[in-house]
Amino acid sequence: MRKLDLHGFTLEEAYNEFTDFIYEAYTQNITKVEIITGKSGQIRKEFQYWSESSHQVRYIEESWHGGSFVVKIEKRY
Repeated sequence: MRKLDLHGFTLEEAYNEFTDFIYEAYTQNITKVEIITGKSGQIRKEFQYWSESSHQVRYIEESWHGGSFVVKIEKRY
């Protein structure tokens, strides 16, 4: 599974990395990725809003350890 680690990014950089990563996965018909946000912080707080506003994201689920999310991506037809 492809992963994106957002540690060390500013909020704006993390958002841009997220949108680019999701779009690239979508265009390559990758249907599941993991996004590492950390267990706390502004990126984690904003992540749900980013996911809800992306047309390529079908849904997200928090990982068992709480530091990342598994993101289901719409299939490209």
